[in-house]
Amino acid sequence: MKTRLSILAAAVMLSCAQPQQNEQPAFDEARELEAIQAVIDNETNSFYAGNYEGWKKSWSHKPYAYQAWNHEDGTVGVAVGWEKIDQQGKGWIEKYYKNGENVIHPSVIKEKPQVHFFSDSVAYLIWKQYNADKTEKIYHLSNETRIMEKEADGWKIVNVSAFWNSVHDIPADSVKKMNL
Repeated sequence: MKTRLSILAAAVMLSCAQPQQNEQPAFDEARELEAIQAVIDNETNSFYAGNYEGWKKSWSHKPYAYQAWNHEDGTVGVAVGWEKIDQQGKGWIEKYYKNGENVIHPSVIKEKPQVHFFSDSVAYLIWKQYNADKTEKIYHLSNETRIMEKEADGWKIVNVSAFWNSVHDIPADSVKKMNL
């Protein structure tokens, strides 16, 4: 009888200690945010460096992907669906950034983003971003949002909204004093 109870107690302890096969590991927001930020940084850096393939890799290629931005004259630009985003992004990269030969924004400094995870596969981020001019003496402020979706091969950008304050330049030493 003692042997049966010992075996039963051991079996219960082992079954409690082993994770069930259906259980998912706990969602690690810090790890996922790090992965998301790597994708966002890759998209930004690739775009400004004229690296079309790197830029493209950061995006979701879904028909509901969306990109919006403002122009200096107050009008807005919108690209709806991956095909339009790809056409617009590739065109800008080829026209302005020329595979890294024409660096317009050599450095980008971001504030810490506000993040909300709607689920383990959808996240929303907002932040202020400071974009250096060619000389890195003046920065242009942009207010940025991203909606990210986790696909089979990792996090992808589904939505970019980037609104630049093209009227008020910020001297580089002011940005550096912000400790971002």
